[in-house]
Amino acid sequence: MGETLQATKSTLPARLLVLPHRSMTRAGLWLFLALQGMAMAAFAGLAAWRGNVFAPYFAVLDWCVVAYVLSRVWRRSAAGEVITLSASGLEVKRMDGSAPPLRFNPCWVRVELLPGRHFGWASRLVLRSHGREVEVGKFLNEAERAGLARQLNEMLVDARRQPRADY
Repeated sequence: MGETLQATKSTLPARLLVLPHRSMTRAGLWLFLALQGMAMAAFAGLAAWRGNVFAPYFAVLDWCVVAYVLSRVWRRSAAGEVITLSASGLEVKRMDGSAPPLRFNPCWVRVELLPGRHFGWASRLVLRSHGREVEVGKFLNEAERAGLARQLNEMLVDARRQPRADY
């Protein structure tokens, strides 16, 4: 879930790194694809030997699709968020660069854990201030999202207690 890069609670700036779950390394992905390819080749070879001449072509096409989809999922799992909090601002930056970083004043930003739009849907963790909002932790499960909301609220309380230099 969230990994605090600055361990001390009262020290600002604090940085939170929020990443999706990633259980496989790049080497593990390639090992899995190699083993999957060998199994597909063995069964396609057996099917071709039994008379299905199109089985090897289908196996190659199938392996290419599986490799493409798994590599896309693996790359997408690196797209987390960096939440930086200082006495002068809270910044949310997407690691994949899909959106520009958003900055909020820590005195005015609200952390809201909204229920899902329909029964059974996942909740949403939203940071709001002055008509702007950003959803964080979309990829987290319910318990992790609630924990992140608590952690952000605690960090904001600490940031609001810090003296600000821009008054």
